[in-house]
Amino acid sequence: MDFRRRSPSAASISWVERTLGYGFRVVAWRRMTGGSMSAVHRLTVERSCCRLFVVLRQYEHAAAKYRSRVEREVSVLPCAISAGLPAPQLIAFSSRGEDVDGRPSVLMTRLHGHLDLVPEDPDTWLRQTAAMAARIHNTPIKAKTFLKWINPRRLTVPASALRPELWQTAFKVLQEQQSRRPSCFIHRDFQHFNLLWARGRLTGVVDWAVASSGPPEIDVGHCRLNLAVLHGSDWAEHFRLAYEAETGRITDPWWDLYALASYSDAWRRTIKIHVARRAPVDTVGMTTRVEELLDSTLRRL
Repeated sequence: MDFRRRSPSAASISWVERTLGYGFRVVAWRRMTGGSMSAVHRLTVERSCCRLFVVLRQYEHAAAKYRSRVEREVSVLPCAISAGLPAPQLIAFSSRGEDVDGRPSVLMTRLHGHLDLVPEDPDTWLRQTAAMAARIHNTPIKAKTFLKWINPRRLTVPASALRPELWQTAFKVLQEQQSRRPSCFIHRDFQHFNLLWARGRLTGVVDWAVASSGPPEIDVGHCRLNLAVLHGSDWAEHFRLAYEAETGRITDPWWDLYALASYSDAWRRTIKIHVARRAPVDTVGMTTRVEELLDSTLRRL
């Protein structure tokens, strides 16, 4: 069985109880859906008449890439809270998984809100999303430089592509040019699957495991790709325009291409994990929606 679908181990529960202190007991747990690299559980904890909820994120084993994610999140969360960002508060961590079955783990508070992937008012939803991105980018937090996730010289056209010439043109631009933009604090995985809402108001941002320093367009481009995948290129364009209106600066389309180039046919499978039946998903038309955004981005060069 995929470890992300298993219940928290006895060692993990014991670690949480010891961390929280004398008298606390984990009385229930619920797997939080959507994660693709880690197992995330909401734990119900009680002591006497006191009940609270905490969130436990765990990675399967102590590989360097997972330890790095824990260390980044641990270093960023206190800074994000101090800066007034709606992030979880860090409670405890184990970067190597000592006493937690060897699984790098982060224990944090649970934020108020839920995912809202099918908003009743998309315009307001997109404006709030753009405003939150701008707010993050204006936060003076120092973080490690972002890790590049594509090699422009090793890109391949998706097998499902209907317009392969668009991909080839984008790959050529990425290979021949290099955008140089000022760096700022970025979430690095900023998109609607990491935003929490309550009564139409954006209340929280989760999953800070790859927060970094880099061009703000990295967040903008990544969010636009995810919007196109689930909803369409028009949503992605509305988000860009809202972000530009919020910040007063034009985004560099080079980084859109950089984000779009990370798309592959594997997204047809992983999108279902992220959505987890919380929204309708048209996987057949997914590549077409991304190509529409790719076309409009190339026209902005």
